[in-house]
Amino acid sequence: MPAVKPVALSGLLVLCVGVPRLPAQVGRDTTARIVGTARSSTNGLPIAGVMVALRGARAFGVSDSAGAFALAGLPPGRQTVRILYRDSLSYDSEVTLKRGKTLALSVLLDVDAVELSPIVVEARSWRADRSLAGFYDRKKWRFGRFYTLADLDRRHGLSLRTLLGESGVQLRCGAMYCLPFSGIMGGCVMSLFYDGMRLPADQIEMIRLDELAGVEVYKHGFDVPIEFQNPFGGDCGAVLAWSRY
Repeated sequence: MPAVKPVALSGLLVLCVGVPRLPAQVGRDTTARIVGTARSSTNGLPIAGVMVALRGARAFGVSDSAGAFALAGLPPGRQTVRILYRDSLSYDSEVTLKRGKTLALSVLLDVDAVELSPIVVEARSWRADRSLAGFYDRKKWRFGRFYTLADLDRRHGLSLRTLLGESGVQLRCGAMYCLPFSGIMGGCVMSLFYDGMRLPADQIEMIRLDELAGVEVYKHGFDVPIEFQNPFGGDCGAVLAWSRY
């Protein structure tokens, strides 16, 4: 894992969320680019005024009202990105920039943290990052039960199975597994998704809450977002888990 050096008291989560190819250009571009967004880790809202700078390159970008920032013409290779916010937050993080490619960063910042929260630099799929952003959009509709990063941190060390029991999901366990059930009669096995990928429902015991950035629990099929609904219909609910690593 890249080294991270905290130098101020606040909470920050930086996610390296993918390295998509740049659009076709005339001639070969030998420089790299960084794009990304800065958002609140508590409510997902964009944060303006977060500076992202590349040390030694005299290059920086500042997030706008939508939380977006961009840096172009950067030297490839192992570089140090510095993230600055107001006068109270400064973090350094090492990243690898590649020629002719864009590194997408998602900065999740707790601006009201009293103590220093864990800082993680991690690789994620582009699709998973977009869906985690959609987590907060879906949360506004209140069709399911949502657990944010802060909610999960308060349940540190517990399994996803324990969380589902707390949510009122029926759990039926055998000698080596447990399955989540939903529906009016409780006879329907709920679907399980991890970073948007469908997993066998009996994997709930293997997923730890301290590995997750968000969880969505839908106990009724008609509440499940259409892209995660059971293709065979019915009143089966779904569990959506989003990793922080």
